[in-house]
Amino acid sequence: MDPRLDRIAEDLARDSHSGASEMLVKIASSILDLSDGDIDVVPESDWIAFGIRLHEAKPTIATIFNLANNIMLEAEKGAGSSRRILAMVASMMEGERCSVERIAEAAGSIIEAGRVVTSSYSSTVSAALASVAARRPLKVTVAESLPGGEGRLFAKKLTDMGIEAEIVPDSNIYAIMAEMDCALTGADSVSPHGLVNKVGTRALVEAARSYGLPAYTVCGLSKFSPVTLSDMVVAQIGSTEGPSERSQMFESTPLDRVTCIITEDGALSPSDIKERFHGRTMASGWSSIDL
Repeated sequence: MDPRLDRIAEDLARDSHSGASEMLVKIASSILDLSDGDIDVVPESDWIAFGIRLHEAKPTIATIFNLANNIMLEAEKGAGSSRRILAMVASMMEGERCSVERIAEAAGSIIEAGRVVTSSYSSTVSAALASVAARRPLKVTVAESLPGGEGRLFAKKLTDMGIEAEIVPDSNIYAIMAEMDCALTGADSVSPHGLVNKVGTRALVEAARSYGLPAYTVCGLSKFSPVTLSDMVVAQIGSTEGPSERSQMFESTPLDRVTCIITEDGALSPSDIKERFHGRTMASGWSSIDL
């Protein structure tokens, strides 16, 4: 594969802190930086291999899957694929940037809360919280989100944005929910079978439901995947002298457990979401791996 494309895929694989939207924009920017004259010599086979590498680097993230699928679809059209891919990537990047603003605006009008609990790290969630905070006083409780601990980084970001934030252990979610007005999560992917996000998301949603509180998810339509991205990144460490250790990074939450998913098109119900998957085209190159 072209070494420049290889470096982009490697950078993505090493990125353990960016939100899904940020990852898409970073990759798109890196691809667009390749727009010198000799990009035209990259063969279609390299673009297809690149698309598969992107997905394998972040197998649970739908924005990456959809970008990879679109790259592969353009490559499979044959001659002139590199220029078409550059134009498509530029369009996706601009659409992603605009979608976050529209999602934030919708969230600000839908979420009527003074105390919100969230977890992990999401640029879309931070934009939504900023929109809510612009309308009313807001305090955000952030679960620390082990094993990665991204919640601590997110709470610091919110504080830097001028939003009052506190950090709680993941095990305290049910205990503190009685003080909250709603739960708010992001999503790395949404499929007909559920939304995939950092482990702890379902506990957050179920805790809100147990108190009769709304549980909102904010994410762009670029995270809607026609296939279930089910690699939950499970690590198992064995031991001959004591108990083994098991760690899981992602989990799935059924769509009917959330109140609604707030997108750039407004709030969508589970039935609305399923309609969005009709007529989606998949690149034939995916047949080389097990999706």
